[in-house]
Amino acid sequence: MSKANIQLQPSPLWLTIIRQACVYTWLLLLGVSNYVHAQELKVGVSFSIPPYVIQETNSGIELELLRSALAVKGHSADIQYRPFARTFHEFKKAKLDAILNTKKGMLEGVFYSDIVIRFQNCAISLKRNKFALTKMNDMQGKSIVAFQRAANLLGDEFAQMAKNNQGYSEISQQILQVYMLMKHRTDLVIMDKNIFIYYLKKSYQTGKLSAKEVQQAAVCHNVFPPTTYRFAFLSEQIRDDFNFGLAQIKQDGTLLAIETKYQRLLSLTLDEDVVIQLAAPTN
Repeated sequence: MSKANIQLQPSPLWLTIIRQACVYTWLLLLGVSNYVHAQELKVGVSFSIPPYVIQETNSGIELELLRSALAVKGHSADIQYRPFARTFHEFKKAKLDAILNTKKGMLEGVFYSDIVIRFQNCAISLKRNKFALTKMNDMQGKSIVAFQRAANLLGDEFAQMAKNNQGYSEISQQILQVYMLMKHRTDLVIMDKNIFIYYLKKSYQTGKLSAKEVQQAAVCHNVFPPTTYRFAFLSEQIRDDFNFGLAQIKQDGTLLAIETKYQRLLSLTLDEDVVIQLAAPTN
């Protein structure tokens, strides 16, 4: 009698268990590979520019965008508030891993992200003055208070106008620009429209401006194209991780949710009887 060839076949149950274990292990390894190089980055911020960066609460559109985009690859951000010159100095010395709001060419040997944010700077006046501003030269001869380094960031034509205008000055605290305009101490302020609205509301809420002062109609003259900014990183890999995360939060709706969250800060209604008035330019 010949011996039968006996082959042991795994049962369907064992096959299922083995397959599930392999899939689980693959997913686990995939997850580990995404986070094995995760870092906490020291990110330098030079300006508190609500609603984009709100230093008092360590929040704002840009900071939430930064954290959300970095988190896609497991990174986190430790925000380091510094004066402008010190921020760039520490970044050059590799004491910071990244800085916000730069433009290509500002620094050598760093890695710039995709475009992160667009500011719409404008020349803001009071409607009562009836200024007709359609080009840079129309601002010549008027008193102007701009944000710090505006002459370096808003183009050659604006820089030339600022150089030739004895009434031109720059200031680091943008809320003071709002005070000066609404109290008739300057003809124009140069700032982003959303920043103006935020500080105008805050000025009223903190009692710095009266209801009568804050309700003066203001005009935003769009003499500037939008200004785009990028983030700068010391590491090319971290820059690539940030760009990947930025694309992801745009696609999945996270960025839209962040922007919507901060829209309430820009409401023109201050209370039942007080509403900010933004008038159309006079041409």
